[in-house]
Amino acid sequence: MNRIFFFIFIFIFLGCSTLTPLQRGKFIAVFHLIETSEFEDAKEIVEEMIEDDLSAEWARTWYARGLLAQTAWTEGKRRNDRKKFELYPDQLYVAIESYEKARELDTKGRFDRQMAPRYVLLANEFQKMGEEHFKGKKYDKAFRAFEQALLITESPILAVKTEKDLIYNTALAAYESKNMEKAVKYFSRLNEKSYSTNVSHLLFAAHLEKGDTLAAERALKEGIEKYDDNKELILLLADLLYEQGETERAHEILEKASHENPEEYIYPFTQGLIYQKEKKYSRAVELYKKAAELAPDELMTYVNIATSYYNMGVEIEENTRLIISSRMVQEERARSEAAFESAAKWLNKAYEKEPEDQAVIIRLYELYKALGINDKVRTMQGHINP
Repeated sequence: MNRIFFFIFIFIFLGCSTLTPLQRGKFIAVFHLIETSEFEDAKEIVEEMIEDDLSAEWARTWYARGLLAQTAWTEGKRRNDRKKFELYPDQLYVAIESYEKARELDTKGRFDRQMAPRYVLLANEFQKMGEEHFKGKKYDKAFRAFEQALLITESPILAVKTEKDLIYNTALAAYESKNMEKAVKYFSRLNEKSYSTNVSHLLFAAHLEKGDTLAAERALKEGIEKYDDNKELILLLADLLYEQGETERAHEILEKASHENPEEYIYPFTQGLIYQKEKKYSRAVELYKKAAELAPDELMTYVNIATSYYNMGVEIEENTRLIISSRMVQEERARSEAAFESAAKWLNKAYEKEPEDQAVIIRLYELYKALGINDKVRTMQGHINP
């Protein structure tokens, strides 16, 4: 008899004084069969005891079942023996559920010390299971396994510190499995511990998935405060406010961020995008030009300036149709032509900087076509990948 099972026998029989010889014999048989890897026979005896009203109320019965399920799983995995690690459906869950039932019936906590190292091993196995399921994109199963590992590590019989990475894996698996209630629960725990900006982002996204925009906004604000005005979170908040129709607040946040980080081109660029969407093209151009000064190699800034000038020209032409005075019509047409010329100028700047960029080439093709600059249209068309 190996040392581990010797101590199991000693432990079990210290609490067996009330058992009849027949009952005691069953426990001896079960633990001997587990020790000798005769798991099917051990299972038959254990399940008979579970079905018996009397022995089903004994903590040691459930402990034996948990030990059987866990030992068979471990040996089956080590030997790649499916019969052993599939002795029960959801075998690891049978193990932990049996141990928990034993603890429930063991009101004096006599089994806690015996089960503690087994809980540690179970937690490790559940983590490995979660990782395998996550890699296989079986997110529901991954979440179930990670959460079970987390619950085990937080059991009162273990004096261990919960790993933040395990909480993160649990939260991420919940998010990927569309279980937003659980995702919010676990991401919130991590956010309180200032785990990472990514957690603030995912917590925001989970709240949005639930349709709770107020909580989503709060998550971003807390993240911005925790992580020293993180750029990504500021931009997410500005976008959220814009989508909610609160454009003034979005501009305020971006202006404040730009003032505090004057070297960052992305804040005036994003303000330009918002003004462009609001059809305030002159203000958009002003901010895009500021962004271009800060980041002269950002091609889309040039394209957006050109687009804004083009839209200004179209808007002026549409308004001209309502004017009766021929002098004013001529003045407005001159303004629209100037706007179109500016659009072409900024398009040329973009193309000169990166003549091979497909996204830029496609935008240039579309705008040149709208402007009626046919030679440029043919040139761009020849550079578009099939």
